[in-house]
Formats: sequence, structure tokens, C-alpha cells
Amino acid sequence: MSNKTLGVINACGSPLEKKDWAIALGIFVLVLALLLATMDIGFTRDESFYFHAARDYIRWFDGLFDGIAKGTWRESFTKATIDKHWSYNHEHPVLMKTLFALSDALFHRKLGWMESSTAMRLPTAALSAMLCSGVFLFARQLFGRFAGVVAACALILQPRFFFDAHLACFDAPIGAMWFLTVYAYWKSFESKRWAVLTGVFWGLALATKLNAFFIPIVFVLHWLVATWPQWRLSRSKESGLRIGFPQMPWALVAMALLGPLIFYLHWPYIWFDTFARVKWYMMFHLEHVHYFARYFGQNLIRPPFPVSFPVGMTLVTVPATILFASTLGAGFYVWKSGVFERMKVVASSLKARQLPEASVAWRATGLLLFLNFLVPIAVIAQPGTPVFGGTKHWIPSMPFMAMMAGFGVMLAVHYALEWWRVRRDSDEDVQTGVVSKVLFLLAFVVVLFPAGGELYRSHPQGIAYYNELIGSYQGAADAGMLRQFWGYASRQTLPWVNENAPQKSRIDPQNTTGWAWQELQREGLVRDDLKVGNRYNSDYALFEQQKAFHYIRHELWRIYGVRAPSYVHEVEGVPLISVYEKPSARKKRTKEQGEEE
Repeated sequence: MSNKTLGVINACGSPLEKKDWAIALGIFVLVLALLLATMDIGFTRDESFYFHAARDYIRWFDGLFDGIAKGTWRESFTKATIDKHWSYNHEHPVLMKTLFALSDALFHRKLGWMESSTAMRLPTAALSAMLCSGVFLFARQLFGRFAGVVAACALILQPRFFFDAHLACFDAPIGAMWFLTVYAYWKSFESKRWAVLTGVFWGLALATKLNAFFIPIVFVLHWLVATWPQWRLSRSKESGLRIGFPQMPWALVAMALLGPLIFYLHWPYIWFDTFARVKWYMMFHLEHVHYFARYFGQNLIRPPFPVSFPVGMTLVTVPATILFASTLGAGFYVWKSGVFERMKVVASSLKARQLPEASVAWRATGLLLFLNFLVPIAVIAQPGTPVFGGTKHWIPSMPFMAMMAGFGVMLAVHYALEWWRVRRDSDEDVQTGVVSKVLFLLAFVVVLFPAGGELYRSHPQGIAYYNELIGSYQGAADAGMLRQFWGYASRQTLPWVNENAPQKSRIDPQNTTGWAWQELQREGLVRDDLKVGNRYNSDYALFEQQKAFHYIRHELWRIYGVRAPSYVHEVEGVPLISVYEKPSARKKRTKEQGEEE
């Protein structure tokens, strides 16, 4: 197979054509349309906090625009005004929350095109669609157009990524920002303009989520290993031991200069008491609380957590055909790139206390892809890293896994075509061209259609999804895996609650926050007369099927005096959330329904 097909680094690969940009635009439009058409996902706990924060921020913008009209705009930049509007949820940067706010102001308040929640989710959906287009373009340059299309599909058809791609949260956006930074870094070796863009994108990544602090580690590792043959050790009586090393990439210089600047400028809250507030932000995450998770029957409450957690979760939450294709592509890429040979050379040179010769070949793009796949997973694999968020915490790995899936599918087609040519003793001709098209179509269907089916049957509870290797939902339940989290599943109970709960009933939404419940009522998904209560004063109680909440179920049995729920929302026989009903409410409901009949 040619070096062009394998995407040998240090070169830009196959140049993009106008057709490729048209395909990338088409992917963006289709993915964005798909995401906007499937917004029937309940509001997660985190989203409710970010909705609230975004509305605080938009009030600051309203005051700023009003002040500009009145000539009092300077008041918007005082410490008192900044703290009033930007203090809430200061454990996270504000780029995405600001985009949520501005999108809500434009598309909901001004134009009325969308519900408020959809408008706030729009920036995440747009960045996720852009990420799919970016994956296509990057894979196109490395492996070809077909591989690029497969890679884009292999990303969006992952049910867990698809779920997160809807939410007004930061996990899919940091995946997009991480990918943009990596792509700009890769291009920076041919253009200083891309080096500057690397610094800009890293600044935007810092403004999105904490994960961005690990990106420079990836790039420094890439630079050190990729340029290892160029390092030199020398010793002389005059100067002693000297180390000669290659020039540092301009992208790293741009990141050091622009990243912190953009991070500071984007966040009004840290304009005052900067050191103390940034320190608080860092310490909040370094000392983050550990929420309950369940992993193969283990109750993960406090460290140390299993090092296998992110690897094991990836193996059972990515559709099996995509997982197999990416494994095939990654395995062949490692072998063909001579990584194992390179490891032997480095090991022998270290043993001999000398640096290897510069003639040793190294494919730096392969190294870059693998580092960006492995590092986000390795961070979560640390025994002290919180694991409650599951797969969303290593979304930055998934685009690179999808690219390997695209390469793996293309590789399978290549070898199938080679086998056919040898068997038929055929050269490149019209017949071979027809066969290649059939093989490409067949490979596309075999790998992506099953994943599409998994996506269809998992929506709208995508983070409850488990793949065929573990036996899907029932197999995961039997294995003792976490079924869900975040309180979003309450939406699936609302049709039953709206239809059956008597007027002015009190509902205990359990893991659904009060703000999320208000959002559901604001958008007409819950009757206005239904009030929020707790399990002691409510008529109905929602109960999410999570091991951590078993004590709540026992309390409900005692308080309500019933053990059987009145309604259960399940997926393929596996219950996700139930509705318990007090006998008094059941009696009242039965009476009202009888009168209606």
C-alpha cells in the first residue's frame, strides 16, 4: 500500500479538493439537522445549572447594551456588576455558557425560531456537526475520501457521543476544540499561520473545559518522540556535556502566548482577584467530589478506581462494528508505521546511553493520532480521577478512534480488492472499478448500518447504551453496569404523569433538579398545575434505577406504603425509571377517571 494511502507524516497528505469541501459542508448540514430533529432528550442536571448561568450572563449583556445606549456602559465592567452576573457556576469557564446565552437571546427571544432549551443546545449541536466535518477532512487527507466519510459516520453513529452532541454542556464542545487544536498543530508544520491558529484554538479549548490543559502535554510528547533522532549529546573539555535539540514547533510558542491570554480575556469573573479565582477554579477540579458509579458489579465511590475503567467502558459502549474497524485500522497503522521497530531502536539506544541515528524512520502523524486517542483515556485511567461521568470524559479520544475506523474499513476493501485481482488475474480495468465500488458500498453497509440501528434503538437514552459485546442493555444490567445518570430520564415518564396525575398533584422528581423541572414546565412538557415536592409530601415520586438510589426506593416503600410502581419506563426489558403513586393519589385518580367514563 502506498505511503500516500497510509498518510505518512511530515507532509500534508493528499490535498483537499473543492469536492471535499462540498462533502464537508454536506456532513455539517446533515448532522446538524439530525441533531436538531432529535432534541427529545430530557434535561440533565448539569444542563439545568448551565441554563441558569446563561440567563445570568445574558442579563449582563442586556445591561451592557442598555448602558451603551445611555452612555453608562462602564458600569458593566465594575467588579460589583461582574460579580453579580458572572459569579454563578464559576467552577467552569464561560465560553459555551455565553454561546448558550447569546443563542437563546437570538433564536428564542428575538426570532422565536426555537424553544429556549433548543436554542441553548444549538451551539453544542453546531460544534458537534463541525467536528464530524473536521474528522472527514482530516481523514480525507490521510486515508482518502471514502475513509473520511466512514470516519465522520463512525463518530456520529456512536450512541453515547450522539447523546452528548445534543446537550448544553461542555463534553462534546471540548472534543471539537481539542480536535481543532490538533488539526491546526498538524498543519502548523507547513505554515506559521496555522501555528497562530493552534494558539487561538487552544485558547478557545481552555475557555471550554479543563481537559484542554492536557493538550500541550500531547504536543510536547509528540515533538520529543518524533524528533528523537535529531537530538545530540556531545562532551568537550571546554564546555562539558551539551545537548543539541531541534527547533521547538512554532505552534507551541503560539500556544504559550495566546492560550492564557484568550483564557483570561474570555472570562469576566477572573478579571478581578485573578490569581485567587483561577487558583480556586483549579483546586475545585483537583479536589473534585466523587459521585457514585458502577462498573462490572463494583460500587465505585472513592479512589482508587480501576485503571481499566475507561478502556473497559469504551469496549462495551462503542458499537461493535465500529470498534472492530478501528481496531483493524489502528493495528495495521501501528505495524505499517514501524512503531514496534522504533520502540526497539529507542530501547537499545537508551541501554547504550546514546541517541539513535537520524536515519531511523518515524511516521509522526501516526504518533500524533495515537497520542490524542490514548492521552484522554490515560487521564481517566488514573486511580484518583473521578469516573462518575463515564464515557463523556474522554470524548476527545473518539474523533481519532473514528478516523482509525475509516482507515480500517478502507484497508479491508483494499485487501479484498487485491485478493479479487489475484484470483481473477486482473489489472486495473473497468471491471475492477465496478468491483471496487461494490466492495466500498458493502463495507460501508456492513460497518455503519448496524451502528445506525444501535443509535436508532438507543435514542433518547443514549448514555444508557451498551453494545453487543456485553449483551446490550440486558447484558449490561446482568453485569452490574451503571444504567444512567444525570436525571434526564424523567422526560420519558411525563406522558404518563400528565395523563394520570390528578390536578395540583405534587411530584417528587428525585434526580431531576428544580430548575430542570421548571424548564420542562416552561416548554409545556409538564402540566403547569403539577408542583414539585419531596418524597415526604408528594403524591407521585420518580425513581431512577441506579444502585446509588436504592435507599431512596426503600424510603418510598415505607412512606408511600406501596412497593410496586404504577409506571415503568424500560428499554428492552431493562427498567430505567419508575413512577410510584401514593394510594390516596391512586384512589383520587381512579375516581376522576371513572367520572370521565
